[in-house]
Formats: sequence, C-alpha cells, structure tokens
Amino acid sequence: MAAVAYRYTPDLFDEAAAVRETPLRSTAKLAERRFTAWRGRSGRRYVASVFSVDDVHALGFTDGVLLAVSSERKIIAARDSGPFGVEAALGRWQRAVMEAGACEIHVHLLAEDGMSRRAALLDLMPEAA
Repeated sequence: MAAVAYRYTPDLFDEAAAVRETPLRSTAKLAERRFTAWRGRSGRRYVASVFSVDDVHALGFTDGVLLAVSSERKIIAARDSGPFGVEAALGRWQRAVMEAGACEIHVHLLAEDGMSRRAALLDLMPEAA
C-alpha cells in the first residue's frame, strides 16, 4: 500500500505566520554582515543585501524590493524600487524610514519581474497596527 503525503495549506481562518529574519549560516562568521534572508508569511525565503539606512547605494538598484529594518530586526516599511529608481521618491522614503526608526535597508534583487516583486512585498510587508 502506498503512503499518502499530506501538505498542510493554511486557509483564511488560520493565524498568519510572522515575518522573520533568518540570517544566512554561510556568512554568520564574517565580521561584516552583507547578506541576510527573510521568511515571509508564506514561508518563502528572500535573500537580501544589507545596507546602512543612510547608505545611498541601497537606493541605486532598479527592480528591487527595499525593506526598512529596525534595530529590533523588524521590517517597518517596504517598497518596490521601481524600474528607474525614482530618486526623489526614494529619498523621501529613506528620510521617512529613518525618522520611523530604521537602521538598515535590506535590498532583495532576486525577484524576476513586477509580479514577483509585488508578491514579495505582500509576503514581507509589515501588518498595519
């Protein structure tokens, strides 16, 4: 008799899993933390580059997912950098997240298209209080 595999799929009435940072084991011993990973509510893993919140290079990427991260390792804001990296809008966002308490910006560049970036944003975005 064959074994039956069962995969649990959460439904609308289940409590959503929390978004959490899961640092990369391969870089754990490095003095400077350049990369990290986040688990979304879906359980999906998103690898990201780590930048200081005031580092202008974090805003120079196009077609990326930007995560503003607090010192408590929580995502406080998220956005798509856009196809052209609109500098004025990104600069306003950077100042706003700094005022909100962000200490780092994590940049996820592995989403292949706009739909993938939108899905990552929905999976990682902080819930409204």
